[in-house]
Amino acid sequence: MYFEYISISILLISLILLVVVLGLLFKSIKYYIGLRKLVEAKIKPVGKPRKRYIVFTALCEEKTSLKDLEEALREMMIKYYGVGVYRKASPQIIFFDEAKGVGVIRVLHTCTKHLIATLGLTKRVGNTNCILIPLKTTGTLKKAKEYIRKNKI
Repeated sequence: MYFEYISISILLISLILLVVVLGLLFKSIKYYIGLRKLVEAKIKPVGKPRKRYIVFTALCEEKTSLKDLEEALREMMIKYYGVGVYRKASPQIIFFDEAKGVGVIRVLHTCTKHLIATLGLTKRVGNTNCILIPLKTTGTLKKAKEYIRKNKI
């Protein structure tokens, strides 16, 4: 008889604990769904990545080649911002006039400030001292070339 009371009381306690555990499970699921809705609400769609074109001039002691300029920009951007930002920005020199030292770089719109800072930080291109000065940022290559043509840089 004593064992029956103990087994019934253990059964009742286990049922109560089961109800409590199920209540906590449903409450945690409710919090999880609310948290997921909160996080999803703040994420905006990225959309199409836009490009920007940066017109720059290179004031160098000697003429520099396109290859040396690309290498110097790559090294400086990786040095200061890391490989991840460099790959995300994917800067490409679209146009470079070696005689005048004027060029246009295409970059992702979210990384234009990174590239402008990198241009300012670059002091050597190849084996020559060189200062890269960003002049203008535009949204199209046509406007960048028009800026170079109008200002006779």
